[in-house]
Amino acid sequence: MQLERYLKTIGVGTRLQILKDIHHGPLCICDLTASLNMSQPAVSQHMRRLKEEQIVLDDKRGKWTFWSLNTEHPHHFILLQLLDLLPDREIAKQCCTNEWEDR
Repeated sequence: MQLERYLKTIGVGTRLQILKDIHHGPLCICDLTASLNMSQPAVSQHMRRLKEEQIVLDDKRGKWTFWSLNTEHPHHFILLQLLDLLPDREIAKQCCTNEWEDR
């Protein structure tokens, strides 16, 4: 069942926090590693899983990849309702985001 698989994928606490972070706009992996206080390989594994389920989209900008929510996913409205229940956090933009925005 597609909905069950979707809920299992987003139901991991770290993935929910990632989704909450990128809900406010695209973020690079270094933004997410800093926000979550996790290693880049660990965050990348979560991103891989979210991408496999087409929950997130990746946008290659030079040598960096920026991640955003896939608003076209059939269950996107469920995700938005869940994310509204989570508290907002301050995201400190890291080097690649700041450098890209300066262009």
